[in-house]
Amino acid sequence: MRLLGRLPQRRVEPELMDQPGLDPVEHRAALRGLARINWLSGTARACWPWLRLLAQEQPGTPLRVLDVACGGGDVSRALWKRACKAGIPMILEGCDRSPLACAFATEAALRAGAEVRYFVRDFRELEASPATVDVALCCLFLHHLSDDQAVELLRLLQTVARRAVIISDLRRCRLGWLAAWAGTRLLTRNRLCHVDGPRSVDAAFTLDEARDLASHAGLPGAILQPCWPWRFVLVWRRP
Repeated sequence: MRLLGRLPQRRVEPELMDQPGLDPVEHRAALRGLARINWLSGTARACWPWLRLLAQEQPGTPLRVLDVACGGGDVSRALWKRACKAGIPMILEGCDRSPLACAFATEAALRAGAEVRYFVRDFRELEASPATVDVALCCLFLHHLSDDQAVELLRLLQTVARRAVIISDLRRCRLGWLAAWAGTRLLTRNRLCHVDGPRSVDAAFTLDEARDLASHAGLPGAILQPCWPWRFVLVWRRP
């Protein structure tokens, strides 16, 4: 029924990767699997044009970007590589509430020679750091939250960002659910990814719902772009 049915309402279930006491070996394997999925689905590619535009508006000045709830940090590392290739000065950092995820991200950055710093911080602590970065970036985390928590996240990202907020996340739709079910099984054998992938789409927002979140969070003029594969990018720029 799930394969053929519609996804009319959000269904937020706890994802396995968010559970306390998760086996570290399995957690690391899941982060590697998610990195492959993010690479294939072009998460960094969808965010890059906006970061490039913001950087080019102030040439010669490094664009400071904070990747909030960065997980294994693969998106920020991919963006760092793009910035280096384009010759654009960019300072990238990532934070996550999971010490294991931050350690994993730091190790991966060292192996890749990527100059990206990762540190442990819950997104709710951002309120204590107003206007500390140019861009607050958040990829594939919004769907983990309740509606009220999602609005809180957007408000806090607005607080920490001097210039822009960029959100990349899933769109809730039947084709997206099918893609998540099939893609996680093709790209990784990790059971956490197999379970959490479809659950993530069940919990994702539609474009209209994401637009409403931005409105309730006080992000006037936010731009919402659908992108492949069944995702969206939300961009708000400070006037």
